[in-house]
Amino acid sequence: MNFRSYLGKTFVIESSKAIIRNDRLEEQRYKSGEIIPAGKSVGDLKTIPQRTEVNVLDVKTDDDRHTYVLASANGSGLGWTAATNLEGGFKNETAGLVPGGWQLEPSGRNKTCIDANALIRDGAPNFTSRGTAIPVRSFVAVTETSSDGLFVKVSQMTIVQSAMEVGAELGWTRASNLGDGCSDLFFSPTWTDKKGPNACWRMGDYIGPKLLVNIVGFGAEMEQITVDSLEAYLKLKDAAEQDNIQISINSAFRTFARQAELRRLFDIGQGNNAARPGFSNHQHGQAFDLNTRHNVFDGTDKVYEWLKRNGPRHGFVRTVSGESWHWELLPAEAEVLAAAGKFKLPNVHDA
Repeated sequence: MNFRSYLGKTFVIESSKAIIRNDRLEEQRYKSGEIIPAGKSVGDLKTIPQRTEVNVLDVKTDDDRHTYVLASANGSGLGWTAATNLEGGFKNETAGLVPGGWQLEPSGRNKTCIDANALIRDGAPNFTSRGTAIPVRSFVAVTETSSDGLFVKVSQMTIVQSAMEVGAELGWTRASNLGDGCSDLFFSPTWTDKKGPNACWRMGDYIGPKLLVNIVGFGAEMEQITVDSLEAYLKLKDAAEQDNIQISINSAFRTFARQAELRRLFDIGQGNNAARPGFSNHQHGQAFDLNTRHNVFDGTDKVYEWLKRNGPRHGFVRTVSGESWHWELLPAEAEVLAAAGKFKLPNVHDA
């Protein structure tokens, strides 16, 4: 999985005012004794010339979730600049996992044993327990998956020079005994905190933590989506681009703390209507507010019309009345709706 999609790509500076900033995101000015480009003087803001081709080495955000990139050109560092200065606004670029600090990021095969009772089993059809277990915190490699996805065959795994090295086979175990990737994160208070940054909720019930990935949304604001929804969203976005439609995210996953703040602002009359923390659709990791126009149902909103025709084929359906922008990744429901030529759940209406 590629959780830093910008690495190795070339981007173009679109803005004529691409200000260069330091690590604290403070604007930089030319000083006496520096090499100063023609047309610039001491005290002028440092900028990256328009149409400069750059590579992005790193990404960060400010307190308002505005995205900045560390740009370089021809192998030389230029400094930090706003992602909005790049052609396309850097939208839909992924910028790492939340939280960071991995011994080895998830690749689809490398796992951490997170269950102290991760029994080792024989294979199909019965997956009978052998009476032994995989030691908790062990790193393992998945080599095979059962047809229903409930069981996986695993081998011992070590990390050698930041790469996975597969060792002796252990046997089968339940897939739910394993966490994606190799990290002590799964045993930290942050991961197990019901109100923590990875905690997911559905209709007031805590449903456990999920891995998140940073992704740049509409207006170059940093959003978060669950890792298990990343592939589906990118396929939706890519399919839209084939039809010259640009899809981006206005809002996706919200932490418990973020939802609580939105609710507080609503309660004091300073914000939009917001559900109580734990009850928002944006807390279970499947909801996406996409860049449709605001409830335009007359056929002129190209993004919304494309989603109506194509969203269910990619697992996305409309789920909230009066919100043309709110779509959720619900593959089972989407399959039924697509077969019937529909795109929204029953009882979801436009008004």
